[in-house]
Amino acid sequence: MTLHRVIGGCAALALIISIASCASPGPVVLRAEGVTAQTVGLADAPALDDVVDAARTLGVATLGLSDEDENVVLSPGSLATALAMLAEGARGESLAELEAVLGAAGPERAEAFAALRGALALLDGDPAAATADELPERPILHVADQVVIDDGVGVRDEFLESLTGTFDAGVQHTDLSTEQGLAPLHEWVREHTGGLIEKSAIEPDPLLKAVLQDAVLLAARWKTPFGPASDESFTLADGTVVRTATMGALEKEFAHAEVDGWAAVRLPYTEALHADVLLPPEGQDPAAATADVLADLDSALDAAVPGPIHLTLPTLDIESETDLLSMLPGLGLATLPECSGAADLSGIAGDPGDLCVGQAKQQAVLQVDEAGTVAAAVTELGVVQLSMPHVEAEFLFDRPFLFTVSHDQTDWPLFLAAIRDPRH
Repeated sequence: MTLHRVIGGCAALALIISIASCASPGPVVLRAEGVTAQTVGLADAPALDDVVDAARTLGVATLGLSDEDENVVLSPGSLATALAMLAEGARGESLAELEAVLGAAGPERAEAFAALRGALALLDGDPAAATADELPERPILHVADQVVIDDGVGVRDEFLESLTGTFDAGVQHTDLSTEQGLAPLHEWVREHTGGLIEKSAIEPDPLLKAVLQDAVLLAARWKTPFGPASDESFTLADGTVVRTATMGALEKEFAHAEVDGWAAVRLPYTEALHADVLLPPEGQDPAAATADVLADLDSALDAAVPGPIHLTLPTLDIESETDLLSMLPGLGLATLPECSGAADLSGIAGDPGDLCVGQAKQQAVLQVDEAGTVAAAVTELGVVQLSMPHVEAEFLFDRPFLFTVSHDQTDWPLFLAAIRDPRH
């Protein structure tokens, strides 16, 4: 397999890589030559429902492990996609863990993610338009994936081919050990989030060998517009009452439902997308939601006939960065961050135990106002090479010592030195 540069005019670029404009193209991206992204219909992906359910479960589990005292915004879909990319290079127990978390294995997993990519691509658009001053008339849902490889690292052809075939992922090479070398990661993040997220969360490291990146960007208008925001009261978890900008829709028709004390309202966008706003039982933290509760509310809202309600909702402008590395064991992915040899990412490069996940970050932004919603998320998984073999003992020559030089065969003492002050 060889890699070729993506070149040519705007039309050619649009087929292979999404860019903000032809006047200011993004970094040069490589693709596996002769490999194209597979096309899979939703009806031809038998594991699709399982993958969707697993992503929902992954989302609430991650939310439950996040800081309980702060606003947290996550993209379960972005995290699931990044993990699915990693699964293409996992083997043994690491692969089994990923398959359990992702809800599907082997070709069925790949078909499900390819089908999702194809369905979401129907709403694709220019990331720059998604973050313009005015929301687009038609929703924009832009997704992108790539792998960035450290200079000189030999990655298996099969791994790169599977990333292109399933995720339409590009490939870049850079020096991941320096801040300057991370420039392609930063530029890719800015480009594919329309600037909502300004830079990669990955930190340079000489042990870093590859970074998997997934980005999702949303911009959509409400189907039923809200009235102008005004200051209204909001009660915090500790009972404190504060004032916050709140928008309202008086006697508008929305689908609504209640399940196990949770109240839910569905807010449709102009096309193909919707938001659900879920109110937990009084005194319960919203992160206490389970995947089953979300699934039951989703089913209830699907079946509900929209009716007139009086709805008020705070405007939102929040962003968060979640360090996922310490959460991986709690998500059922115990071997991946085990850089003592338990991780098996030998489908990427090397032998079992050579590589592990050393960095895992997700950045996300959510903006909601009277007109609609703008949101972005980037998930990044940094694959590192194990730092050094197990050390039996440590010797620090930090006080006076003896230094000798001898002949191997005869042990003839050629030099003998007492070092009492090594300064020179």
